[in-house]
Amino acid sequence: MAADRPVKRKRRGSGSTGQGGGVFLRQRTDPRTERRFEPKASLELGLTLLGMSVAALLAGAGVYGRWFRGDEAGAHPYAPYLLLGAFLLGAAAGLFGQWSMKAIRVGDAGVAVENGPTEIERIGWNEVTGLLLTEAALTVQGSGTAIAIPLRAHLPAASRVLAEVRTRIPGVAVDIKEDALPVPDDAAGEVRSLEPPQVAGLRCKATDKLIAFEADARLCGRCGEVYHKEGVPERCATCEAPLR
Repeated sequence: MAADRPVKRKRRGSGSTGQGGGVFLRQRTDPRTERRFEPKASLELGLTLLGMSVAALLAGAGVYGRWFRGDEAGAHPYAPYLLLGAFLLGAAAGLFGQWSMKAIRVGDAGVAVENGPTEIERIGWNEVTGLLLTEAALTVQGSGTAIAIPLRAHLPAASRVLAEVRTRIPGVAVDIKEDALPVPDDAAGEVRSLEPPQVAGLRCKATDKLIAFEADARLCGRCGEVYHKEGVPERCATCEAPLR
């Protein structure tokens, strides 16, 4: 987890700030990273592909038997049943099958799911309102949105998310047992650098002052909460990390 944890800034001067003398205040341009997790192939995906392959074979055999056997042989009596079977099997695979799993990202910017090549849905740590763990998935709940991480295809990502939540916003995961998921594997996932966040137009969490310029922003390095440089509190209003 070392690559994902925010880097503590040492406070200049004497005095303690509560957690080993370190503060979590960040500049917008400070380096950030995240891990990208590719989904693990699942049985459901294999069955879906198998079903579509069989449907294609049935359709091919049905078309040949119905229209291409020649005038002398005529249409095969089972051709309509082959075509019907191909249609039903293809429809079932299309409606109920599992096609592609989405990549999950976990890091300094929060939790994200890749809905497309350029479409990323993200929930910042400061936006997390709840965490729900079931036998099938770990669901990260935000304000008006949620990201479900299927355990069968994304167990390493789910373990990473739970561990990060316990570190960054510990009050959210109090109802989940410590050993509910495996310990995160530091070798799992591809570590990537993050671009600086877009914060112009947001408001300071402490003072509600508009952040008109990117350079005026300060961030909590633990949960990502945003503050105006003139309104940074002693502790983060969201995760209570020491900021000054």
